[in-house]
Amino acid sequence: MTDLRYPYLVRLPNYMGKAIKDIRKKKNMTQGDLADITGTSVKFISDVERGKETTQMDKVFDLVRALGIQIYLTIDPFFPKDNR
Repeated sequence: MTDLRYPYLVRLPNYMGKAIKDIRKKKNMTQGDLADITGTSVKFISDVERGKETTQMDKVFDLVRALGIQIYLTIDPFFPKDNR
């Protein structure tokens, strides 16, 4: 596993999963530990860490909060202005 450098740009679900897994491991937490803290399942955490797309964003935000991750949204300066 390569170390991620922060701030880390998240463009796809698997990028978010990599960051969650990286930070969880840096905190010496198992998927089971994180599941217990957030009230989710180990399977859900595994799916998120592997980048499986999910509509359960509320649960993903529970994982993010439990790990102390902050998310910032910015406007992509390279995004075409015609796409609204």
